[in-house]
Amino acid sequence: MKKRSIKTQLILSFLTISILIIGALSVLTLSLMNNHFNQFVEEKQNELMNQYVDSLELIYQSNQHKWSETELEALTQKTMENHLYFSVDSPDNKTIWQLPKTELKKTKHTLKKHADKVSKTKGATLNEEVVVTKPLKEKNTSFGQVNFYFYGPFAYTEHDAMFISSMKKSLMTVALVALLVSFIFASWISQKLSLPLKHVSQFTHQLTVGKYTETLPQETSINEINLLIDSLNDLSYQLEKQANLRKQLNSDISHELRTPLATLKGNIEALMDGIWEATPERLQSCYDEVDRLTRLVGNLELINKIEEKKEALVMSEFDLYDLIQSIMINFSSKIEEKDLRVTAEGKSLMVTADKDKMNQVLTNLLSNAIKFTQKNGQITFLLKQEKYKTILQVKDNGMGIEKEQLPFIFDRFYMVDTSRNREIGGQGIGLSIVKGVIEAHQGNITVESQLGIGTTFTITLPN
Repeated sequence: MKKRSIKTQLILSFLTISILIIGALSVLTLSLMNNHFNQFVEEKQNELMNQYVDSLELIYQSNQHKWSETELEALTQKTMENHLYFSVDSPDNKTIWQLPKTELKKTKHTLKKHADKVSKTKGATLNEEVVVTKPLKEKNTSFGQVNFYFYGPFAYTEHDAMFISSMKKSLMTVALVALLVSFIFASWISQKLSLPLKHVSQFTHQLTVGKYTETLPQETSINEINLLIDSLNDLSYQLEKQANLRKQLNSDISHELRTPLATLKGNIEALMDGIWEATPERLQSCYDEVDRLTRLVGNLELINKIEEKKEALVMSEFDLYDLIQSIMINFSSKIEEKDLRVTAEGKSLMVTADKDKMNQVLTNLLSNAIKFTQKNGQITFLLKQEKYKTILQVKDNGMGIEKEQLPFIFDRFYMVDTSRNREIGGQGIGLSIVKGVIEAHQGNITVESQLGIGTTFTITLPN
C-alpha cells in the first residue's frame, strides 16, 4: 500500500467527497432543469399551436366555410417565425392545402438549418421532423385537421437554446468554484489537523531516543489533540522521572553492594596477608557483611516475586489487632531505648490475609517509624472497619518527609535522607516490599507527611 502523509490523505479525502457531492448535485440539478425547461417549451409550443388553430378556424368561418389561400400563406409566414409550418386536411384525411413543392423544400431547408444551429448551441440533436395534428372545429363539429411540422422533439427558438446553454455554463462555473473552495477548505483543515500531529510525531520520536526535557505546546483548538498533547507531556515528565530514578537506583545499588563487598574484601585480604588474626570478632564482621548482602538480594528477589505475582499468598483468618500488639512487643527494647509512646487504638478485628506478609508489612512500618521519630515521640496504630474495607493507619510525630519526595518513597532503593538511612543501616527497599504486599492483597497504601510534624501511612484492605 502506498503511504501518504496525513495532510495529503486528508486533502484527497475531502476532495473525493466534494467531487462526489458536487457532481451528484450538478447532475441532479441539470436533469431537473432540462426536464422543467423542456416541459416549459412544450407547453409554450402547444399554446402557440392552439393559437394557430384558432386563427385557421377564424379564416375558415370568415370566408363562408372556404379556405383563403392568401390568408393561409400569410399564416404560414407567421408560423415560420416560430420555426414550424402546417398543412390542412379534410375530415377524411385528404390534403386541402399545403405549401407548394418549391416553397415546401425551401421551408424545410430553412427549418433544418435552424435546427442544426440550435443543436450546436443547446448541445442536443434536433434532426427529427415531428408532426403534431390538431382538429379544426366549428360548434364542436370537425371540418378538418391541421398538421404542424417542426424539427424536434421541440421547436426550440435560438433564445431558448441560448438560455439553456447559458444555464449549463453557469452551473458548470458554480461547480468549479465549489470545487476550488473545497480544495482551499481541505488544504486549510488538513493543515490545521496535520501540523499539530506532525509535531506530536516529532515529539514522540524524541521520546524514543531518550530526550525527555522538552514539552509540546498546545497549538490547536481541537480538544482531542490537546488531550493527546497533555498526555504526551505527562508521559515525557514520567519518563524523565523514571530515567532519573533508574540512575539513582543504579547508584544506590552500586553503593549497597560496593560497601559490604569492599569491607569484606579488605578484611579477607588482611587475614590472608597475616596482618590480622582470624579472631571470632573479625570473622563475625565478615559474616555480618555477607549476611547484609544476602538480605539485600533476598529482599530484591521478594519484591520481584510479589510484583510479578509469583509469591503466592497463604490466606488465613486472624485478628489484626492481636498481630499489632505482638509486633509492638517485639520492638519493646527499641521503643524503650528511645522512650517512645507506642499505642494501638481500636479493637479486635478479624481479617482474611497472609498473616506472615502482613507481619512483614507492619514490622517495616513500625521499624521506619521508630528510626525516624525522635526520643519521647509518639507512634500510633489506628485500626477501624468500614462497610467494605478495613483501614489501618500508622502515625508518628517524627521527622516527616518533604512534599517533593512523597511520590517516590515506595520506589526501590529510594531513601528520603540518604545519609541518615546509611547511618542506621537502611537499604531503601522496605516500603517497596510493603506496597507490593498490600497490592497483592488487592489493597492500597497511601502516605501523608509534613516536614517536622510527622508521617501517616494508611493501608486499605478489602473485606
